[in-house]
Amino acid sequence: MNLLTYLEKGLNYPDYLRKIEGQLDDLEKSGDEKGYGKYYSINLKRIERLDKSFELSDEQKEKLKSVPTNFRLLTISEGWCGDAAQSMPVINVMMNELGVDQKIVLRDENPELMDAYLTDGARSIPIYIGLDDNGEEIFRFGPRPREGMKMLKKHKENPEVYTDDDFHKDLQVWYNQDKGKAIFEEFLEAIQ
Repeated sequence: MNLLTYLEKGLNYPDYLRKIEGQLDDLEKSGDEKGYGKYYSINLKRIERLDKSFELSDEQKEKLKSVPTNFRLLTISEGWCGDAAQSMPVINVMMNELGVDQKIVLRDENPELMDAYLTDGARSIPIYIGLDDNGEEIFRFGPRPREGMKMLKKHKENPEVYTDDDFHKDLQVWYNQDKGKAIFEEFLEAIQ
C-alpha cells in the first residue's frame, strides 16, 4: 500500500484541530444521538492543556538531535479518541523540533488504511506511521504507550473486576502523571 496518497489528503495539526472543533459543533447542532460530543469536548480540552503545557526538556531536545529526519509522519486519529488527545500534542512538539512534516487522516473516513494498521485485530488509534520518500512505512507507533497497553490487557482479561470505567479512569490518571514522558521515549524508540 502506497501511503503518499494519504499524506497528500491529510490535515496538518492546526487544521486537524479545526476539523474536530467543527465536528463537535455539528454534533451539538444535530442532537448527538450517539453521545460522542462529550468525548470531543473533553479531548479538545486535553489537547489545549497539553498544547500549552508540554515542552521538551533540554535532555529531550538533545536526544532528538540524533534522530534521522528523512521521513514524513502520517497519523491516523479521531477527535473522540482519548489516547490521541494525550499523544498528539506531544508528538506534534517533537515533529516541530525535528522539522518533520506531519499529516493527519481520520480513521472513520479511511477504513481501508485503518484495516491495514489494526492492533490485535482492533481499529485502535492513534497510529503514527513514518514514511520514506516513496511512501513506504519505515516505522510505526501507537495506539498507546506500553503502560496503557498493560492496563488494557488487564481490562480485557477480567472486565468484570477491572471494568471499562476503571480502565479509562486509570489510563487518564496515568497520562496526567506521566506528562508525556513515555510517549516521548517510546516514539523516539520507534523512530530509531
